[in-house]
Formats: sequence, C-alpha cells, structure tokens
Amino acid sequence: MVGFLNNFDKQLSLAYDAALKSGELIFTPSEHFTTKETEHEIECVISYAPALSKKPHGILLTVEQDPKPKFDRPSTPVAKKVEKINPFLPHSPALYVTDASEEHKILLNKYCIVPRHYLVVTKVFESQTDPLTPDDLMAVWNTLTALQDSQDAVAFYNCGTRSGASQPHKHMQVIPLEKPSPIAQLVREHVKARPGKKKNRPGDIFSVAFNCINHVILLPNASNTDKSQEDILTEAYITLVDAMIMSIRESAEQEDLMDNDQPPSALKLSSTLAYNWLLTKEFMAIVPRKHEKTHVVNGISLDINSLGFAGLVLAKTSKELAIVKEKGVIALASETGYSAGWEKRTPEQEQKRREELAALEQQMGNALSIFDAGVLAVVETEVVLGAWIEAGVETVVEAALSGAETEVDEVETEAVPGDLTEVVPEVPGV
Repeated sequence: MVGFLNNFDKQLSLAYDAALKSGELIFTPSEHFTTKETEHEIECVISYAPALSKKPHGILLTVEQDPKPKFDRPSTPVAKKVEKINPFLPHSPALYVTDASEEHKILLNKYCIVPRHYLVVTKVFESQTDPLTPDDLMAVWNTLTALQDSQDAVAFYNCGTRSGASQPHKHMQVIPLEKPSPIAQLVREHVKARPGKKKNRPGDIFSVAFNCINHVILLPNASNTDKSQEDILTEAYITLVDAMIMSIRESAEQEDLMDNDQPPSALKLSSTLAYNWLLTKEFMAIVPRKHEKTHVVNGISLDINSLGFAGLVLAKTSKELAIVKEKGVIALASETGYSAGWEKRTPEQEQKRREELAALEQQMGNALSIFDAGVLAVVETEVVLGAWIEAGVETVVEAALSGAETEVDEVETEAVPGDLTEVVPEVPGV
C-alpha cells in the first residue's frame, strides 16, 4: 500500500462531499425496513428508493435528424441508434477519489443510497466476466483496511451476466457501513461454538442459511501466519471457486439438470459462470448465480446483486417492497442461485433432516472432544517425562517410560493417527 491510500478516509469524504455539492453525484435517500430472518433472527434490510427506478443504465441515445422529411414539414429529431457507454473510460473527474494501485483507481458511485459508496475499477478495460486477480484482491482489501470510520464495510463483485452487474468494465464495489451487515452477523453466529459443534477457525469453509449453494471461508490474520496478505486472499478465492464449481456439478448430477451442457470447469470460468462475491476483513464468500432475477410474482421480479447475499435488498416500487416483505430477503435472494434442495422437502422431512444433522454434530462434537482429550493426555505425559529427565531420576524414568510408551501408543492408535509432533501444534490451546 506504499504510495497509495494515504489518508484515504479523508480523501473519500472530501471527494464525496464535493461531488454531491456539484451535482455530479446523486444521493438518493431511502426508507429502511427490516425483517428478522433465520433461527438467529438476523435483521435483514430492505431499502426502499422509488426515485432509483428512473436511474439510467449506461445507455446513450444518439439523436439525429430525420433524413427524409415529408412534404414541407421540417425534419424532426429521431432516435437513430442506442449505444452502451463506459462511465469508467473516461471517468468523470468529479467522481475520482484516488488510485488504489498501479492498475486500479477509486471512483465514487454516481447513483448511491449509501454515503461514500465507492468502486475499485481497473484503469484499462477488463471484462466483468473475468475472475478476480491477486492484484484485484489486494487493491480492494487495501481500501477496506484503510477505512478508519467504517470497520464493517462490505466489498463485493458481481461477476458475469446473471450476477446483477450493470457495467461490463471490471469493477469491485465497497459500501461503508455503520454496523455489521446481516451476512456478517450470520457468519459470526455460525462460527460460534455450540454443544456438539466446535468453533470454526480461519481457513474453515462452510455455508450459511441461504437456500442456495453458497460458500464462506474465514480469513486468518496475516500476522499470525507465515503467509502474505496477497497469498491469504488468493488462496481463499481459489478455494471458494473450486468449492463452487464442485457444488454446481453435484447439484447438476443430483437434479439431473445436465441437459446437453456440462457444468462449468475452471478453464471456462470467465465465460460461462456468473457469481456474487463478498469480502469483509473477517471472511470471504461466494454464491453462484443461476438466474438474474427472482421468480415472477404478479408480473414482477427483482434484480439481485451481491448485496442480496449480504442481506441487503433494494426495492424501487411499492409492489417490489411488498414482495420482499412477504418472502424475506434471504428467501428472495436464494431464488436466483442454484437450489440447495431445501424447498423440495416437506416440513416433516426438513425437521427430520435437522434432527439428523443435530445428532451428527453431537457425535462429531463428542469425537472431537475425545480427540482433544487424547492429545492433551499425551502432551501432559511428555511434559512430566521431560521434567523427570531434567531432574535426573533415571530409574523412575525407565520405569515410567515403559508404561508411558504403551499409553501413548494406545492414544495414537485410537485418537491421534499419524505423527504426534505434526498433530499437536494444530490443537487449540495446546
């Protein structure tokens, strides 16, 4: 981050205030509604902003004179062609904040409902269907860590044609938040230790309570590892993409949805796969997209982007607002992903599944407890033996060693397979 993002918080605020005052940035106030969802009663947020229904979508209408006026009537302006414009090349100087890296610049979101919403944009054109690169990951990560006034900011990337992306030029986005997002609360609840369930640790990959394929991975603190931040982010991203592709393949096989096309491979990722990607300073998440919009209800469907899977949905009309309130944010966003199969179960089947999972977690929790106890017993035995040896009590050591080796062998066979020296350092608290 050397040479970039120095005093970024202040730069962002100054640029935002100036752009707002000049009229180059349009902030749309919104009315907020909350819905308590999941067993943890996470408060998801619906932002209602009817003014945004008139927001332009990068379409430039070229107006030309009618080349064939009739009789003595003057020629009239007609719409001759419609072009897609790139608002990032060139960008509006009023929306520029600073450079994030040699390859990225930071621009304000021209149409925002969250103050200081900004974009991390590639300086040269790259496609929004391309995977994220290590440089992309580091550029957006560095802006997150440079934000001093918003510790709960969420970064996201809408990749592919079904992801909710509005521009074809690669750009990540960041919304500074005053409190944890619903997805952050959901992840924090999920990773907590509970009876029969161990606390998740950095590097663990899991899914949260969306009824569609989704994967989340906890990020380790670079200062606690021998890896660079770039390596941590890149490995997490690759792990999530691999898990996503595998899940799509499994879903296709189980649901017999193969048709004539094979599920996407990693090599075809940039051209065939759409997904939403989320990043905070605690975790990274990915959700593959099967549909661009939600199911049609009374002729209405909603556009969903990455923020839907952060528990945040925008409604632009009163009818859209009513649909989100009725269905809930999580259920609505889940409609656009690859089904996890839950909606096909009867309430009785779902209850039975939950009971079976709870029983399995209890069994796994007991097994893990025995594992930890076994390792701890081995460690304590080694510590005692070490103290005896230092004390020079050779006869006691020889007598104890013969019995201790038997105990250690038994523990290794039953609970700690493999080399004990490799297992012990990974046990928390040991």
